[in-house]
Amino acid sequence: MAWPHTEFVSAHGTRLFRHGQPHYISGANYWQAMNLGMASGPSSARARVHDDLSHLSTFGVNTVRILAASEGSQYGWQPDRMYPALMTAPGTYDMEAFDGLDWFLAQLPRYNMTAVVSLSNYWTWSGGVAQYVSWATDTRIPYPVQWDHLCQVFAGGEYQAYLDYTNRFYADPRLYNTTQTWFRDHVRRVVTRTNVYTGLEYRNDPSILAWELMNEPQIIPGDYDQMFQWIDDTASFIHALDARHLVTTGAESKNGQQWFYAMHRSKYISLASVHFWPLNWGLYNSTDSSFSSVDFAIQEMWRFVEGVSEWSQDLDIPCVLLEYGMMRDQWGSSAGLGARICGLCVLGIRGQRKAACAAD
Repeated sequence: MAWPHTEFVSAHGTRLFRHGQPHYISGANYWQAMNLGMASGPSSARARVHDDLSHLSTFGVNTVRILAASEGSQYGWQPDRMYPALMTAPGTYDMEAFDGLDWFLAQLPRYNMTAVVSLSNYWTWSGGVAQYVSWATDTRIPYPVQWDHLCQVFAGGEYQAYLDYTNRFYADPRLYNTTQTWFRDHVRRVVTRTNVYTGLEYRNDPSILAWELMNEPQIIPGDYDQMFQWIDDTASFIHALDARHLVTTGAESKNGQQWFYAMHRSKYISLASVHFWPLNWGLYNSTDSSFSSVDFAIQEMWRFVEGVSEWSQDLDIPCVLLEYGMMRDQWGSSAGLGARICGLCVLGIRGQRKAACAAD
């Protein structure tokens, strides 16, 4: 069967294609891309970008996952944030940061790479969608306990208070029109932006593999249907702006089969998203120097990958292992443990490819 011969990555059933051939993804998160790509300033490091991409390409990496969103606070410096922020206030941008994103995307063809571009973040390290709530209510984000690098102390409040506050981005009817107007303005600004280095609008750039709605959208506890509707509405909005690129949710898909279906049922979602964090999910003890803990995580990895692979086949779309991570405490305390942990990630890639999925 002949598949479309195009530079853009496309999905046909549960498989990805590019240049008329099956396309498999091997990659990594590279969240700092925009800031490192800036021409000047404390975060600028273009030489490092070339070193990183060159190094990654020698290991077969052909995709990086990057962020096209970071939000600044009206209250000045905030803990655990990327600086400088791309959007300093609703509709107000640091154009040098945007230039950094342009420059980074322009480098990808040199390394035969593409990018999954995330348009927002549930978590605070980039500002995140909680910052939209902060702007809309003129209130401070109730950060959970974390290390404050400026004050050199642990500070913050209850974790649930932070989750409840963040969930208001798509769950508070009093704020919804405001937060979503700002967010959609941002999405439009990114998707239709003309890259100053290539002359291409982002929506016409084959170096972009897919748009990601949000890094790890969730609403626990909360009205799940509100988030599911937000996914469909936002994916539809992106598709109306750009029908050439794939769209994915950015979800972890850790909450089981029905959640997976609900988060990916929109006809505008063309890739299913999966993350795997065994330590965060209580499946792995990073201080256990024996093989037993990591072996259990390997077993769970296989079970998880096989499950989401079957679910994505039910939906007839590819699934993408967009993110995985393992803590490295005490790697050297037992011969071969580090290699075994690295092997867990390799198993994830192999498991995803078994189901014609892509691993990042």
